[in-house]
Amino acid sequence: MATILDIAKLAGVSHGTVSNVLNGKGNVSSKKMELVLKAAEQLGYNLNNNAKLLRSGKSQTIIMILPTICADEYAAFYEGALRESSTRQYQIKLYCTYDNPLKERDILKEIVKERPSGIITVSSLADANEYYDQLSTYPSDIIFVNRQPRNAEEFITFDFKQAGEDIAEYVMLLDAQKIGLFTDEEDYASERDFITSFAKQMNHQHLVMSQSNMAHEYEASFELVQRASFDCIVTTSIAKAGKLIKAYHYGAAEPLPPIISLAPFQNTYSNEVQRYFLDYGYAGENAVKKVILNIHLKDKSHSKTYRNIGFLDKVVSYQQASDTQLKILTIESPTTRALKKIIPHFEKNTKIRVQLDVCRNDELFDVIKDDEQWKNYDIIRLDVVGLAWYGQKIFQYLQGLDDQLDHVLAQLPYFLKDDYANINDVTYALPFDISIQMLFYRKDLFENEMIKRKYFEKTKSELKIPTDFHTYNQILTFFNESDFDLVNGIHGASMITGKAETIVAEYLLRYYSLKGALLNDGEIKLDPALATEAMALLYDNYQHSKVVSSNWWGEEVKDFVEGKAAMVIGFMNHLSIVSQSSIRDSIGIANVPGDTPLLGGGILGITKTTDKRDESIEFLNWLNSNEISEQITLLGGNTSSYFLSNSSVVHSMYPWLNKAKKTMMNGKRESAFENGESIDIKQAEEIIGKHILSMLADEQPEFERYVEKVNEELQVKQADLITQM
Repeated sequence: MATILDIAKLAGVSHGTVSNVLNGKGNVSSKKMELVLKAAEQLGYNLNNNAKLLRSGKSQTIIMILPTICADEYAAFYEGALRESSTRQYQIKLYCTYDNPLKERDILKEIVKERPSGIITVSSLADANEYYDQLSTYPSDIIFVNRQPRNAEEFITFDFKQAGEDIAEYVMLLDAQKIGLFTDEEDYASERDFITSFAKQMNHQHLVMSQSNMAHEYEASFELVQRASFDCIVTTSIAKAGKLIKAYHYGAAEPLPPIISLAPFQNTYSNEVQRYFLDYGYAGENAVKKVILNIHLKDKSHSKTYRNIGFLDKVVSYQQASDTQLKILTIESPTTRALKKIIPHFEKNTKIRVQLDVCRNDELFDVIKDDEQWKNYDIIRLDVVGLAWYGQKIFQYLQGLDDQLDHVLAQLPYFLKDDYANINDVTYALPFDISIQMLFYRKDLFENEMIKRKYFEKTKSELKIPTDFHTYNQILTFFNESDFDLVNGIHGASMITGKAETIVAEYLLRYYSLKGALLNDGEIKLDPALATEAMALLYDNYQHSKVVSSNWWGEEVKDFVEGKAAMVIGFMNHLSIVSQSSIRDSIGIANVPGDTPLLGGGILGITKTTDKRDESIEFLNWLNSNEISEQITLLGGNTSSYFLSNSSVVHSMYPWLNKAKKTMMNGKRESAFENGESIDIKQAEEIIGKHILSMLADEQPEFERYVEKVNEELQVKQADLITQM
């Protein structure tokens, strides 16, 4: 293997220069850095892992020991861990024991020389001391999962006692007389907790139990189905459920009874197995986080029990005549496109047909302004900027209409209720496709040592994710004016300038980042000094961006996901296509500069004039069930339920949701004064946006004058923009 001395000789530089480059430190010029990196590449030197091993004395490797990855739960756990480790620049090295203690002991002997950062294991051994005695690592760096051997210091698991109780309650609803229970061996803590809890809840009656390890479970499944005629069978893994299905197919005269099984949370549906979900992907992600955390907290070992997801909500069929129809008005969006795909499920289960009318956002507002048109609809999707102004006019109260709907409303946190549901503390709507602005950036560019050095040489500052718009504009300028190979064909960012309603979002983001407000002293007006500075920032941004004359954010996002831009700021509901991008693994997510994003997206309400209130309630309950929220998310949309979810399925597709949840409370869209007076924020924003477009078209704009023009027009139209209480 090549050494640092070999690299120094080939590059024609000193040993210290090579060390500084590989360790990412030292004042090394971009020219010398380029020589070192090319020499290292030519010699086949592993820059990432070798340099980090040199610094820390440990590899950036996490050892994972699992029984197998052929089982769905372990595959999901491994994928979750792999996803999390890659974002933190760690690698996972996987070993499989097949639940053979001899094999596991051989693995321990093999990994002694690895010097891993940590070990995550689903162990078949009875005593954790076999790990602690064999491996020269801190006990807190070894995390045992589900199965808790004696003396284990770090342990994570699901609530298997609760799972046993929940499934027992479900079985009792089936009025089953003879119940089969097919599990792993009771020596493992997870199996023992589940069996004890389930049997106790069932009062130990009517149970026929079979316990089998992985090697013999197929044979055991045949033995179980031939022992009795069951009304249902409960299993502790989806693999065992699959074996039972085969055993009934080949070895039983009786039909397959209902099977209820613990299962990893994934996009799966089956008529044969009712799944009780445990989010193994989420556990895998957090196991990696725990390993990395424990590296720095040596004497603070602790255990963790993750919440079960359980059974997904099931929609109760609402029987209606076949000619019953709901009319719903919405706009074109990723969530609407997802909704279109699964409406047949609602129609099939409820016998209610749905007419989904889709239009542009401005066309929808035209409908709402026309009393004859909006009254033709039962449910309307309204942009969040219109709720305070139009909600009381067109929507009826939602509280108290239905117990299930009240439960959905009760689950909403206050920061969503205030902006996406309530008007003066009265609930008129439910969040539909909530959204905030976020900054997406190319990690591979921002973390590249050569680019970072070039940036420093040009700006005398470090290349970091921008936290203010002065820095953001500086980064734009750097990418647009640089011409070295690594950034050829890449510009800083795009800017959409097609309509007032899109450009105003860009402007207000900068205005709010300066702590500006639109509602001041009982009036709608801009703060002159802050508004002027925000205009200067936007104009500078405009001068150094790729300008796209489009009416919506789609082209800007497309530019980014195709790898043509270093950054993009956009509403997250328009950025769902990032999850399918070829560069998704190189994408980073951050708060917008200034940390005051605009709130976006929309809400759904039931119109005052509908004669199909019960059907409308049924639709909202269906839409907000866990089952349907999951499908909408998997199809590229988002709902409030899944926005708030900790599901690994969601994190896998939309890793930015966790950050979005944390920054939502900082989001801003001023739609009412503190005394409750609503304002027509949409019209106010269009006034501002109109003047911003004129300012951008001006070759030498006087920013103060454009601010004066905005405030003058807002003053003239003040009476039309404020609801008189």
